[in-house]
Amino acid sequence: MTAWSERELIRKIRQACNGSSAGLIKGIGDDCCEVEAHGAWLISTDTLVDSIHFDRSWHLPHLLGRKSVAVNLSDIAAMGGRPRFILLSLCLPEDLDAEWISHWLDGVLEILREYDCLLIGGDTVQGRALVLTVTVLGEPVGKGAVYRSGAKVGDTVWVSGPLGSAGCGLKLFAAEKEQPGLLDLSRWQSLLDAHLDPLPCITLGMELAESGLVTAMQDISDGIATDLAHICQASGTGALIHFEQLPFLPELRSATQVLGLKIEDLMLRSGEDYQLVFTLPMGCEKELVQLMEEKGRKVFKIGEIRAGQGVFLQTESGEEEISFQGYEH
Repeated sequence: MTAWSERELIRKIRQACNGSSAGLIKGIGDDCCEVEAHGAWLISTDTLVDSIHFDRSWHLPHLLGRKSVAVNLSDIAAMGGRPRFILLSLCLPEDLDAEWISHWLDGVLEILREYDCLLIGGDTVQGRALVLTVTVLGEPVGKGAVYRSGAKVGDTVWVSGPLGSAGCGLKLFAAEKEQPGLLDLSRWQSLLDAHLDPLPCITLGMELAESGLVTAMQDISDGIATDLAHICQASGTGALIHFEQLPFLPELRSATQVLGLKIEDLMLRSGEDYQLVFTLPMGCEKELVQLMEEKGRKVFKIGEIRAGQGVFLQTESGEEEISFQGYEH
């Protein structure tokens, strides 16, 4: 298997992951890890496949290691939880060299340290394509996990940060790959970084859960058009969002002009923003804004939950339905 045998790779991973954590009874080395269970656990898994979910020609292994974990941590953030442990399952092609794996693992361990999370086990196999599967275990905080299903008619809809950045970063890299040297990518570094190294909203998610204010929450992995539709579907409601209220980075406008793209398509329909979309009962806006100011954060109101079905976009020309128009796996 690749430049290392499976046994040697597991040995190196085990050496790099010799930390301890409250609740961990047995880590890497046996057929199973063992954790001490107290109450509920949040568990999520994601798989990234080479040439489908990432492109190694521009996604360096260290940053890909970080992203491999970040997309899973974002699921824990979406329910207001605290990540505790992860498991890795790796399908590694024969031509993948040891240096690439080492740099990828460095990125994995780096982001785990940042979020006080521990790698406790997994599996490795040999295959034709590079496939990275991460499973994360987390704990609810405050009054418990925040679900998608709690939105009520009259709630307001909020997002935690700019939309469309990662999707545009991906488009920029793709354009550069197709015609090398055509663009000065350094003009849009913030958009490239959003694609390469997304930051899960773990702390914000816990703050919102602990506040008791939020009625429903979801991370934005497939575009706000799809992810808000998930909340509405689970809650039995509809939603209206206002185009002029959608937040975006200033660089997004110039990048879309150069690429010949519509800015609204990226903000509404491109994936991997890994921001949070959440709903708040009417009358709680002032309390939320005050809490965010105390934490040094800014969140953005983009619309409201209403009766009916579907997510609609309000523009100067009227309303149009955008339900589930985001990224399709």
